[in-house]
Amino acid sequence: MNLSPDAPASHRGGARRNGGTFLLVVLCIPMFLVLLDVLAMNVAMPTVGRTFHVPVARWAQVVDAYTVPLALALLPAGWLVDRIGPRRALLVGITVFTAASLLGGLAGTWLVVLTARWGQGLAAAVMLPAGLAALSQAWPEPGERAKSLGAWSSISAVATALGPAVGGLLVAALSWRAVFWINVPLGLFAAWGTGRQLHAARPAVLHAGPPAAAGRGEMAKRALVGSVIAAAMMTSGANGTLQAVTVHLQSGLGMGAGPTGLLLLLATAPFVVLGPLSGRAVVRLGRRRVAALGFAVGAVGLATLGRLPGTMGLAPGLLGIGVGLGLMTSAIVGESLSAWPGRPGVASGLNNALRQTGTSLGVALGGWAAGWWSGTPLLVRTGAAAGLWWVGAAVLVLVTFTRSRRSRKNPR
Repeated sequence: MNLSPDAPASHRGGARRNGGTFLLVVLCIPMFLVLLDVLAMNVAMPTVGRTFHVPVARWAQVVDAYTVPLALALLPAGWLVDRIGPRRALLVGITVFTAASLLGGLAGTWLVVLTARWGQGLAAAVMLPAGLAALSQAWPEPGERAKSLGAWSSISAVATALGPAVGGLLVAALSWRAVFWINVPLGLFAAWGTGRQLHAARPAVLHAGPPAAAGRGEMAKRALVGSVIAAAMMTSGANGTLQAVTVHLQSGLGMGAGPTGLLLLLATAPFVVLGPLSGRAVVRLGRRRVAALGFAVGAVGLATLGRLPGTMGLAPGLLGIGVGLGLMTSAIVGESLSAWPGRPGVASGLNNALRQTGTSLGVALGGWAAGWWSGTPLLVRTGAAAGLWWVGAAVLVLVTFTRSRRSRKNPR
């Protein structure tokens, strides 16, 4: 079957007719592992540090050793995906990630742990754009691609929600090494599934030039730039707010880590439910409207932070974040892929790089705000700033995203 974006209509849909659900699961596993290993290791970090008698000030190295190479390598990895094709790139990424996880589980020194984490981070940088590029090629028809991206975003929400809990349970029940070991069977399964399902896929048709080379001119450039900036605004607003709320709950109110995690599920649970539904909404309304709606709904929720009494007064704000993310994520990612169909690896690499940058910036600003204010002022000011930020993002989306054609078969 021909899975290139330029495949003739008679060849399209082959992935869906031939084990489409299984293929989607296989393509979601690498992304699930990437997010899981960020969040699970955050919980395991103190135990790992104490095992090797490392000073507290150096514990964060086990997290940085993963996130730094991941952020730095995303764009080069996107180029590699387009150069060698999603199948080969995905197999390389999964293989290296699984081998690095095996090394981490066997580590006898702190240096070996850090080396394993660097290997995981570099492999993760390849797996993210490779998985999205493979998904884009396997479902080239816009409506079906929108639905598959909705499922993909839902799985990312599951990883985000479960990461800390999985890390805590593995450390408590087994060992910190289990945080590495759990990746091995999942990685082997993903590699087997990738080799089986993508054996006939061909790399994307490469275009050396910018998005305009794909035949859309300035409109495509505008859509690509707008979508990656929107991706950064999405993650910075959400993660910056959650950082401030977490500090408020644990430091200001003295709430334990467990209850805090349960309350913050209000910001991730809607994401899990709305992921698949957002794909269907994109088919009906188009990416532009769905993404703008997500930002608008989130902004309304953020505006309520600190203005309602009690701990549960945070619920509308947290739910607003979750609903907003659930609506907009697949639409924003889909716009990047659609803007540069000939270079899905670079397009997804750009999108992921800006999402990572937004997360880092948002967490830093949320921590800075928590250092200046506390209690109600912290919540009100953070919610107002993040809400206005997302209103600006909604305007950006409306101005830059491609307008929808009034057809369910070809949404834009």
